[in-house]
Amino acid sequence: MKKILVILTGGTIGSSLKDNYISVNSDDKKYKIIELYKKKFPNFSSETVFLTSEPYTILSENLSGKYINSLIECVKNALKDNPDGIIITHGTDTLQYSAAAIGLVFNKINIPVIFVSSNYILDDKRANGLTNFALAVNYINSKKSCGVFVSYDGKIIDSLSLLNHLSFSDKLFSLDTNGLEQVDFLIDKNAYGNISLTDTSPVLYIKAVPGQVYPDIDKAHIKAVLLETYHSGTLCTESQDIMNFCETAYTSGIPIYVVGMEERAQYQSTSLYNKLHFIVLKKISPVTAYMTLWFKYSISE
Repeated sequence: MKKILVILTGGTIGSSLKDNYISVNSDDKKYKIIELYKKKFPNFSSETVFLTSEPYTILSENLSGKYINSLIECVKNALKDNPDGIIITHGTDTLQYSAAAIGLVFNKINIPVIFVSSNYILDDKRANGLTNFALAVNYINSKKSCGVFVSYDGKIIDSLSLLNHLSFSDKLFSLDTNGLEQVDFLIDKNAYGNISLTDTSPVLYIKAVPGQVYPDIDKAHIKAVLLETYHSGTLCTESQDIMNFCETAYTSGIPIYVVGMEERAQYQSTSLYNKLHFIVLKKISPVTAYMTLWFKYSISE
């Protein structure tokens, strides 16, 4: 008999339609995903004991450091009961960020921990939540490998490889590397289990767009900057605005990290990266880079 802990955090998979708005379920409906699984797969259900835990219940767009810390503690406590696996139900909007955080903290875990979400509420016939949940249960019961993953649309994906969603799409995309080896120089990966995140991030995350206007840096709060390049690893480096921004950051002791470059022939615009004092990260998901830096700069808070 397999023992699986289901950690419920809300999100669309734990929501229903109320007064024309999607909102998290009341107490009597929050276990619906488990009930649906048992009803559709009674033979498999008889081989599995589902335990539950609820560290918080939110729509995932409201995610902050305190919620991720709570989730980390919940997983730590769950491991004391030696489950065969853990399923974390989560909203799709910020799924990648929580999954990356758990993947960093529990990079040496000896059971599968799998995030599960749904593109629509479970009452909607278009919803893939039950399919994603069933795949996660099957993966845990077969124990193909250990680690932190996401189950989505028939795939089990490493949590540290995930990219941000495309606009208007719930589809998940990933890199062909989990990126853990790329963040070792930023922070000792063995330390993740002993640190927590500040509630609001000390990392200013900026994505490249044409005509970018760079903000003033709140030196009391911002400890680092993450710049996400265009797909070719480039940024506009000829504007006076970025030069002023980078100089202010440098003289204030605020490092600027750049993510999005690959080992390939570079464009002329990247030749100024050293002059702008950029710290260029190797091939790593911007999500994983952001969460790594959030951990790193939470230590000194």
